[in-house]
Parts: sequence; structure tokens; C-alpha cells
Amino acid sequence: MFKKNKKMKEEEVQSQVVENTEVEEETEKSGGLLNTVVNAILIFAIILAAVCTYVSFVSSSGNGVPSILGIRPFSIQTESMYPTLEPGDLIIATAVEPEDLRQGDIITYWTVINGERVLNTHRITDIYDGGTHLIFATKGDNNLAADALTVHESEVVGIYQFRMPGVGKVFDFLQTSMGFFLIIVLPVFLFFIYHLVQFFRVLFEYQNIKNRIKYEQEREITEDLIEQQKKLSEENKKMDRSEYEAELREKLKAEILAEEAKKKEKQELEARLREELKAELLKETTVETAEETVVEEEPETVEVAEETAVEETVVESVEEVAIEEVKSEEEILREKMIEEELKKREAAMMEKLREELKAQLLREMDEKKEA
Repeated sequence: MFKKNKKMKEEEVQSQVVENTEVEEETEKSGGLLNTVVNAILIFAIILAAVCTYVSFVSSSGNGVPSILGIRPFSIQTESMYPTLEPGDLIIATAVEPEDLRQGDIITYWTVINGERVLNTHRITDIYDGGTHLIFATKGDNNLAADALTVHESEVVGIYQFRMPGVGKVFDFLQTSMGFFLIIVLPVFLFFIYHLVQFFRVLFEYQNIKNRIKYEQEREITEDLIEQQKKLSEENKKMDRSEYEAELREKLKAEILAEEAKKKEKQELEARLREELKAELLKETTVETAEETVVEEEPETVEVAEETAVEETVVESVEEVAIEEVKSEEEILREKMIEEELKKREAAMMEKLREELKAQLLREMDEKKEA
């Protein structure tokens, strides 16, 4: 029964372990997918924010042109190129040699507007040869008149390739403190907090696994100790039982020998009683015969004796037969009485022995239970 219960407990523990591992695997899969998605979004946001910040600050400073692997993004601020380019569009320009430019190309260049040196994007309307350099005349598609200032070839930044509608507004928003906080600071902060939480979660899980392993090891040690104690207790019980059985055998053997000795004593007593009774009976019979002989030998005459000799012999023979019959009857009665008395004594002794043996066995059983 104990082995069966132990087996059932082990099966329950194994099933629980399997269920826990399955749940942990599912949570790990879901957690891994969530981590991947969050990391991808945060990394993309950080990269995008870094690029936008770089482009915005470089373009707004007026001291350089933003360039990422030869790609030069610019944000459209006015409607001078409408409908080709609209405010808020992000245009992509690439570096170009001045002699490769043609009339009708859209270029981005440095110019002065309202006393400030800025980048501008207009279409080439005419090209002039200045001898050692080229000069470009430009005009906005939405403007009625051409630009007042021409463009020297050294001031050309790039040629227009394509546009991304609405993306330029992000660049404009990044130039504000709120935009910098929302696009740069907040994602980085969230990224840091998320990974900090993940770090502590992993740390706690590691600690839980470590405690679980320690608990399992301690439980195995305690189970081994319990098994050893049970084995020792079972062995001790077996030894105690064998010793108890040996003691019982010795006691029963001693009791049997004592009973045999008592039986021998009873037999000897019976034999002695029989001999004594026989002796007493013999004495009584001899006394009676002696008295009869004395009575018969009274002084009489010889003649009367001779005459009655025959009669006396006849009477004596008759009396002897009667005496023998009486004697045999008395002996039978006495022997019966003796046998009955012996049987009573033997039955009383056997009953007494049974009671003593029973009481002794009960006392021993009580002592074993108390121990």
C-alpha cells in the first residue's frame, strides 16, 4: 500500500512538472515574441530619431549639408514648387557634378533669403558659362518670376530624386524641444526602463530556479533519509519479531517440558497412591482373616472339632469366596475413587496452568505494545 501511494505521488509530481514546463515554455515563447517586437520598435524609433535629429540640426544650422551614405534628405518649407513639391514633403537628393546638370532639373542649393543663408530647392531655368565655372538660373514652379540671385556651381548641393509626402513635418517637429523629448528622450527612456524590468525579471527567475533546484535537492535528501529510516525500522521490527518468536519458542518449550515433568510426577503419584491403597487393602484383609481364625480356634473338644472339621472347611471355603468377592468389589471401588480423584486433580492443575500461561502471554503482549 505504501509503495502504491508513493508511486501515485511520484506520477502526480511528474505530471505537475510537465504542466509547469509546458506553461513556462508557452510564456517564454510569448515573452520572447513580445521582446522581439518591442526591441524592434524601439530600435527603429531610436534610429529614426537619431537620423531625423542629425538631418534637422545639420540643415537648420546653416553650416553643412546632411548626408547619409550619399543620400541627402531635405524638408520642404514653402509652396514655391507646388504642385511638384508641397510643404511638409521630404525630398531625397544626391550629389551631382555641375556639368551633368541640365535645364529643367530640380536642384537643392545654398542661397540668401531675407539676409539669411539657407538651403533652397528650385528648378533650373537657364545655364550660363562663366568661363571657369557654371552659373544656374532657377525658378519655383509656383512662382511667377525667376529667382533674383543666380546659383554658382559650388553652391549646388544635390539633384532631386524623389519625395516622401508628409515626412518632412517630422523633421520640422524635431527642431522643437517637445519633438526632441517625444522622439528621442522618451523612446530611449522607455527602452531603458523596459530592459531594466527584463533584467530584474530574469534575475528573479534565476533566483527562483536556483531556490527550486536547492529545494529539490533537499527534498531528495530528506526522502532518502526517510527511506533509510523506514528500512532500519523494518529491519528492527523483523529482528524484534524474530527475537520475540525465539523467546516464545523457548518459553513454550520450557512449558512443555514442565508439563511433561508434571505429568511424570502425576503418574508417579498415581502409582504411589495405588501402591499405598493396595497395601492398606492387604492389611485390612489380613487382619480380618486373622480375627476369623482366632474365633474359630476356641477350646472345644477334639471330637467336636473332628466332627465339624468338614463343616468348617466347607464354611471356610464359602467365606473365602465371599471375602474375595467383597475384596474385589472394594478394590474396584477404591481404584475408581482414586482414578476420579486423580482426574480431578489433573484437570484442576491443567486449568491452573492454562490460566497462568494465558496471563503471562497477555502481559508480554502488553509490554511489547507499550515499548
